[in-house]
Amino acid sequence: VEGGLDRRPVTAAEIAAIEPALHGDFHGGFYTPSDSTGDIHKYTTGLAQACTRRGGTFLYDTRVTRIERRNPFRLTYSTRCAGGLSAEQAIEADGIVVCAGSHSRDIAAMLGDRLNIYPVKGYSITVDLNDPSAQAAAPWVSILDDRAKIVTSRLGAGRFRVAGTAEFNGVNRDIRDDRVRPLVDWTRTLFPSVTTNRIVPWAGLRPMMPNMMPRVGKGRAPGVFYNTGHGHLGWTLSAATSAILVQAIAADLPVERLAA
Repeated sequence: VEGGLDRRPVTAAEIAAIEPALHGDFHGGFYTPSDSTGDIHKYTTGLAQACTRRGGTFLYDTRVTRIERRNPFRLTYSTRCAGGLSAEQAIEADGIVVCAGSHSRDIAAMLGDRLNIYPVKGYSITVDLNDPSAQAAAPWVSILDDRAKIVTSRLGAGRFRVAGTAEFNGVNRDIRDDRVRPLVDWTRTLFPSVTTNRIVPWAGLRPMMPNMMPRVGKGRAPGVFYNTGHGHLGWTLSAATSAILVQAIAADLPVERLAA
């Protein structure tokens, strides 16, 4: 155990015992028993519901167009609707936490900070395991192929997600076949009994910093904080960095504790 992480080398025979569904000529690998997987949509939806129960409000499909740095802050925004963007509205705030993914750079500029975040596009396919044989042939253990830079995640009995690649192409969400095809081919090679005739391709923008470390902490202006730039480890790191950031917020913007 190093740094609190139980990660140990395993032989080819041990790989076969840990995940029998994995096919290939392997020399060895590493195994992390504590590794786990989940459905990020369920997690974030549940988190939003918990925040709402405690008095939080969410504005979806909203674009921040201007921030006036005064006491309090004044944020002007527009909401996307059927005819385009709605008329501008404004809210006031004592403090601002910027956690806007790849768009954090633009918001930081409004607040007088330079945040060198760049969107790095990653791709995934979600394979529909639509029969018992495909379900039995797909792995339950999460896999990371270091050479191919591909990772997998089993999402319940009926879905198998395969993700990878890093594309530098600005704010572009186009799904390219030449990026999706290697994920399909990799799945067919290592899991030949998994049918790939029904897949859902996806592409998303990872907010990356040059040193691959997130920006967590205060901005230049009082009342401005950042929790962004987590790259491809957003869910992995978000709760931990939030716990770190809340200490700084509580010190600068103390509030009365609400009843549970």
